[in-house]
Amino acid sequence: MTDLQSGQRAVITAVIFDMGGVLIDLHSEAAGRELIERYGLPSDSFVRLTRSCFESHPRSITELAMIGEVGTPEYLEAFLRECSVKDPEGLRINRLSVIGRERANVFGVVEQLKRAGVACCVLSNTIALHWEKLSLTREYPSLGLFDRVFASHLIKCAKPEESSFSFVADALHIPMSECLLVDDTPLNVERAKAAGWQALLFSDAAELRRNVHSLLHARNI
Repeated sequence: MTDLQSGQRAVITAVIFDMGGVLIDLHSEAAGRELIERYGLPSDSFVRLTRSCFESHPRSITELAMIGEVGTPEYLEAFLRECSVKDPEGLRINRLSVIGRERANVFGVVEQLKRAGVACCVLSNTIALHWEKLSLTREYPSLGLFDRVFASHLIKCAKPEESSFSFVADALHIPMSECLLVDDTPLNVERAKAAGWQALLFSDAAELRRNVHSLLHARNI
């Protein structure tokens, strides 16, 4: 991120992490292939149902689920209707299989920030079905590290919409400019910056650790 790399002493009160693709592994492609090849979901239907960029209307079923406007039954039914193989339980398992394991090396960076006194939070575009799994402490114990976890389907707004960024800043009682987003989606990073946040495009844990080192060094100057 420019601010960190240039050595500017931007004030960062809270680092807000994306979940899927940053804190945990995602298996979206494998799950998508299974839907198409095993359950007979047409590829164009898969693209339409899983669209999650919030840049067009009408909203996809995934986007509606991400902002809490539809629940798990409606979400699964939308996929089931377009699958040639009608297997509700198999479909449910497939949609849950998108969510992978924790990335220990990234959580190590979170711990480093926490030790330095930086607030760490999560802002995740997620749905109720996935939240059932993510809420299991035995499977995702490290999520307990965070000061706050903001799930889009619960706060009723999602990235990259400006409302999600303002919601988090307001909830934390800090200016937008003191929030730093760590996200693996370029659009989310771009829109966060446009909303007044600082933002870092995540590529891997090693680069994140280098950027955090720069951040902590700047705080101690």
